Amino acid sequence: MRYRGEITVFLSLTLICVLSLVLGLVESARTAGARLYLRMASDSAVSSVMSYYNRNLWDRYQLLFLEYESEAAIKETFGRYLDFYLEQANMYPARRKNVTLSGMSRMVDENGRWLEEEIAAYMKYRFPELAVSGSGVLKEAEQVKKAGDFHTLYDSCCGSGRSVRRLEKAGQAVEKSLKTIEETREKLCDAADEERAAAFKRHAAVLKRELKGFPGLVKQFQKELERLETENKKMDSGQLEDETASGTLGQEISTCNEVVKSAKERLDGYLQNETQTERNLELLEEACGLLDMESDAEDEEEEETEWEQISQCVEEMENLESVDSGPKDKKKAAAVDRLEELFDKELLDILLPAGTAISQNAVSLKGIPSASKYQNDTESSDTEGTGLLEAASRQMAVNAYVPLYFSSFLKENESEPSALRYEMEYLLAGKKSDRENLKDAVNQVLTLRGAMNLLFLLNSPDKKAEADALAAAVAVGIVPAQMALSFFILTLWAFGEAVLDVKMLLAGGKIPFWKTEGTWKTCLSGLLDQSFLKETGECSGDGRTYTEYLSCLIFLMDRKTRNFRMMDLIQWNIRTEQADFSVANCAYQIEIEAEVLQKHMFFQKEEYKGTVYVAGSY
Repeated sequence: MRYRGEITVFLSLTLICVLSLVLGLVESARTAGARLYLRMASDSAVSSVMSYYNRNLWDRYQLLFLEYESEAAIKETFGRYLDFYLEQANMYPARRKNVTLSGMSRMVDENGRWLEEEIAAYMKYRFPELAVSGSGVLKEAEQVKKAGDFHTLYDSCCGSGRSVRRLEKAGQAVEKSLKTIEETREKLCDAADEERAAAFKRHAAVLKRELKGFPGLVKQFQKELERLETENKKMDSGQLEDETASGTLGQEISTCNEVVKSAKERLDGYLQNETQTERNLELLEEACGLLDMESDAEDEEEEETEWEQISQCVEEMENLESVDSGPKDKKKAAAVDRLEELFDKELLDILLPAGTAISQNAVSLKGIPSASKYQNDTESSDTEGTGLLEAASRQMAVNAYVPLYFSSFLKENESEPSALRYEMEYLLAGKKSDRENLKDAVNQVLTLRGAMNLLFLLNSPDKKAEADALAAAVAVGIVPAQMALSFFILTLWAFGEAVLDVKMLLAGGKIPFWKTEGTWKTCLSGLLDQSFLKETGECSGDGRTYTEYLSCLIFLMDRKTRNFRMMDLIQWNIRTEQADFSVANCAYQIEIEAEVLQKHMFFQKEEYKGTVYVAGSY
């Protein structure tokens, strides 16, 4: 009997096809599983790498940053953890080929943006209200921005007022010289007519001194005029959002323009007088020469002839007219001058409570983050990639974080070692010693309080009238400067009130952000006689503390400068426990690209390459 194998062959071929299909499906599923396994292994490996955050940084500042020695160390650590998964005996055989660090965001990158992100993330859990969307954050930011507008107005009024005062004093000096020249010339004429040689020589010496000094006085007047004109061009009321501040600054600019215009007209007259003084000096020199010749002559007729020539020289001198340029009330003018001198001095010792010992801590500013190359990174907008509310919320979160983890004059951190004791003051000033930082920060608080006090004075008709009356009394009258001086007197008054405010703040008290008639303490008469310095106020339960005013100023400062100065303090303080710590080696996020060679289990093919991109952040 003959056997046939058709069925066997058919079944064999069919079985091969079925097995190939099944194994192909299994391999496909295994390949998909291998990709998932590689993704899981990479995620786990990068998470393990990110677990190497600096513990000292977390313990002291609640900030999570990966501290690394080098980029190669990061790749080596990632590769070691990835190899642990790839070396396991399973359905996904593979081996690592290459690891590349494709990106990294450090604390110092993007002007400290990632430091802000870490702080905001922490504060969101500590103070959930900071993360709530709404008008609260924007309203607070708007109030602080308004304070910034009046801060600008205060600086402008104070600067232009001082310039106008200097211009008036320079003009007063010129007018005084003109008056002295004319009075001395008349005395010289009388001495020549009466042929009194000794008197003539005495008056000639005075006149010669005045004539030679006159060009210098005119030059000083011109210099002060140019300074006022330059400062006035820098002022721009359009940069202020608050209507009151913008309108007031506009009036100040307009007034200064009138002052400049009038002063230029007067300068033209002074320059003409300067030409005349040169001719007068020549005639005076000629008359003095004739007098010397006359003293040696023996002939009486020749003597008479010489005195006639001397008188003729004196009479040919040009008459230089002057105007009465003195203030109406010299006592008040002198009081304003003394007040200016007082406010130009260092006030720190006056403002501090009696017996206060100032910290003498100091540091070196070499090699710190704020002085490094990272400060030169391109400036990025605070709202880039984020909404206005989110950006304001992040900045308010940073502002709330600062007083919690950085000390100040009234909130020193004695439990942990610190390079500087007044850290919030360093954020504002950036100086190398506690004393310098305290001095600068107190001056900034003074200016801020002066700005808010100026807002109150501008809205008080009675006090504005007092300032106008004082400006009319102390104005020299050379240029139409009364309105500019009125603004200047208001800034002095506001600053005097600010002195009392800051004394209260440094004593641990509170001062309301917006003043009222009930909270205003300084009168104009007390300001002029400086008796206001002896005043003491009761500590109020309402208002803001010294630390809160520092926070307000920190909110107004450039965020890039603030962020890098925070890094300075963080690096100094962490180095008290870890000498080699550097914020430049602290990463917020890393991006890694890993190339892996994988094997098929059911295909007779060579290894194939797989690539995975993974990122880790806090």
